[in-house]
Amino acid sequence: MVAVLSYLACIALWIGSTLLMIIKKNPFMALILFLLHFYELVTVGLKTGREYGKKDPVSIASCLCFGFLWWLPLKRQMKKETFTDADFVRHDDDIVIRHD
Repeated sequence: MVAVLSYLACIALWIGSTLLMIIKKNPFMALILFLLHFYELVTVGLKTGREYGKKDPVSIASCLCFGFLWWLPLKRQMKKETFTDADFVRHDDDIVIRHD
């Protein structure tokens, strides 16, 4: 629920900065928002998306729209999902589904 509210707040920020740009002819808020998210994309977002298996267009769009609200939960999830070689050892009692 917190993630949804965060995304909605970020969308509202983009809408507000766009309206400010159109109505007041002041592009600085939208420009600053875009530059911050672009910097995040180049430094962290694209790499995090690739490591988590997201396609580049998804990573680019998500990072430019939501910034750290998108990539930070992915990084936290990756830290929780630390696999070792022992996780991939097959045991006799494992259930294996074959698709022949």
